Amino acid sequence: MAYSAVVGFRKVSALGISRVLQADKGSLWRFQLETEFGEVLRLGSLTRNYRKNSGPPKFDFTGTEATSTFDFTDLTCPHTWYPIARKKKRKVILHVGPTNSGKTYSALKHLEKSSSGVYCGPLRLLAWEVAKRLNKANVPCDLITGQEKELKEGATHKAVTVEMADVTSVYDCAIIDEIQMVGCTQRGFAFTRALLGIAADELHLCGDPAVVPLVEDILKVTGDDVEVHTYERLSPLVPLKEPVSSVSSIKTGDCLVTFSRKDIYAYKKIIERAGNHLCSVVYGSLPPETRTAQATRFNDETNDFDVLVASDAIGMGLNLNISRIIFSTLQKFDGTGTRDLTVSEIKQIAGRAGRFQSKFPIGEVTCLHKEDLPLLHASLKSPSPLLERAGLFPTFDLLCRYSLAHPKHGLYQILEHFVENAKLSSNYFISNVEDMMKVAAIVDELPLGLQEKYLFVVS
Repeated sequence: MAYSAVVGFRKVSALGISRVLQADKGSLWRFQLETEFGEVLRLGSLTRNYRKNSGPPKFDFTGTEATSTFDFTDLTCPHTWYPIARKKKRKVILHVGPTNSGKTYSALKHLEKSSSGVYCGPLRLLAWEVAKRLNKANVPCDLITGQEKELKEGATHKAVTVEMADVTSVYDCAIIDEIQMVGCTQRGFAFTRALLGIAADELHLCGDPAVVPLVEDILKVTGDDVEVHTYERLSPLVPLKEPVSSVSSIKTGDCLVTFSRKDIYAYKKIIERAGNHLCSVVYGSLPPETRTAQATRFNDETNDFDVLVASDAIGMGLNLNISRIIFSTLQKFDGTGTRDLTVSEIKQIAGRAGRFQSKFPIGEVTCLHKEDLPLLHASLKSPSPLLERAGLFPTFDLLCRYSLAHPKHGLYQILEHFVENAKLSSNYFISNVEDMMKVAAIVDELPLGLQEKYLFVVS
């Protein structure tokens, strides 16, 4: 296999391991490993040095033998995977309510006053904003995401994307933002891991009220104290009875929401061609600095960029002075097919209109097309459906021990085995590992160890 170019990039794994990977003609793969844990991997409920592990396995790793003393496909008690957290009697505070209700603001006040802490968010942008806020308040805060590490001297606080949550450290205070994402088929397992594994005296969970019964049920076995704080929206949100029929009806403070980058720039071009407005744009793949600059320009009343064209990325994070949300459509492509937006998605995006104490204290929401209005109105009147299960994914420790019993199996076969044979309690589902298995099939062809393969799969 020949490579004509050098490729270099940095990845920080969900296990806190950062590496630089380079591929070139002279060396197929070269790794620079920076680990917080040294050579000993602290994973799951055991600490072991895998370099010293030799000889045949002493247990039945498949769970098929009648005399098995340990079934590693039994995932019914994931709270036991995190012994450091289980040594604490955590105070878990749920902050639940609609968008623009102040729930995350309240939790961040606790984090700011704590002696040590971590913020775990679903987006790099959110972690970036929290780190910036804490550092501005003279609370040194590291930023750690899957793409970067920005370390501050003397920092006792961290702002991280949820996959980067460190379950080996002890904190005074921790926040998990958008906790309802435990129900996400792709990323839910990372929120579950943070929920069960973060060892903090106080754990603040911010999100939709629909997650409360599930979290309470999951935490019954951990011995944690659970409180629920409910918030109401700070400013009214008015669903309009008429659609926005044409671009000429776009006005200052409007945000047109669509679900592809192509459509974002197409609508921006149409609106600006009419000659009345200039548009800022916000979508998921913009770098946080660029997104923040676009949002700042839109919020600035002194310039002409008075309309925003955005994706559903505005549903989390950015503080925007939006007067009216206009849905171009209530359908989106989710990676596998086109579907209607969920009640939760509609409410979260619509709720961005009418920011408290902004130029537009009363928010409005409507659609471009009249046929979408019934779904919009029904969704805004409905509570979000209760979440019934949280995502789960086996730890590297479990996968490694299974691999020791089946040394000829690649990571693809190991993942396939766990998906087909995992035993779960009623509170959990195995996360959708289709994309992970695609990556596993590729890295199985490379001269890599199981740990390296696993890091690529969860990146």
